[in-house]
Amino acid sequence: MMKFPILFENTHAVAIDKPAGIMVHPDERGDEYTIASWMMETYKVKGVGDIGREGIVHRLDRNTTGVLLLAKDKIAYTSFKKQFSDHTTRKVYRAIVEGHIRHDTGMISLPIARSKADFRKRTVVDMFSGDARGEEREAITRYKVLERATDKEGKNYSYVECYPLTGRTHQIRAHFRGIRHPIVGDDLYGSTKGKDIAERSMLHAHSLTLEIPNEKEGKSEVTIVSPVPKDMKNTLAKLGFSC
Repeated sequence: MMKFPILFENTHAVAIDKPAGIMVHPDERGDEYTIASWMMETYKVKGVGDIGREGIVHRLDRNTTGVLLLAKDKIAYTSFKKQFSDHTTRKVYRAIVEGHIRHDTGMISLPIARSKADFRKRTVVDMFSGDARGEEREAITRYKVLERATDKEGKNYSYVECYPLTGRTHQIRAHFRGIRHPIVGDDLYGSTKGKDIAERSMLHAHSLTLEIPNEKEGKSEVTIVSPVPKDMKNTLAKLGFSC
C-alpha cells in the first residue's frame, strides 16, 4: 500500500500532500492504482461518492502536486461537494510560467471548452482559437506575480500565485497557455522548454481553505497548506529566482 504525507485529518476528512505521477481516480483507459484506490484500502469508504471515485471531492492532475482533500464519510462528502460547486472554497496555486508577465496582478476570464485537436486538452475560447468543440464553460483565474527572473540563456520566466475562482478541468494550465505564458514543463500546453527544464509541469496546489465538519462545533473553517516541493524549488533556483 502506498503512503502519503497527511496535512490534515479528523474523523470526517483527510487531506494529503499529493505527489506528482499518480492519478486521483481511474479513467476509462486504464486500471492503474490511484488515490481513490488508496482511500478504499485505508478508510473503507464504500458508498462515499461515486463508484470508483469513493472519497474524491475534487481532483488534481497527475503531475500537479499539493493539497488534496478527501472525504471519509457522506457528511463530509456532501458538504465539500456543495462548497466546491458553489465556489466558496479558496484555492491558491503556485506556478512557474514562461516569459515575463507584464502586470503584477491580473485576471484571466476566458471560457474553456474541449480541444478539437487533442482529446486530452482543454482550450480557451476566443475569436482566434478555432480549436474548441462542445460546451463552453465560464472560467476565471486571478493571479499575482511573486517574482520575475531571467536564466543564463537570457530566457524570461515568472513565478506566480494563482487564485482560480472556478474549477474547470486544466483551468490554470489552459489559461496561462491562452495568455501566451505556458507553465514550465507542461508539454501538453505548449511549454517550449518542456522536459529540458522540469520533469513535470511546475504547478502546485499550495493551500485550500474551506469549512470542514468536526465533532465539537459542527463545522469550522480550516486552511490546509502544502509547502512548495523540492523539485519546484530546484527549478526556481535553476532559472535564477531568489525565492
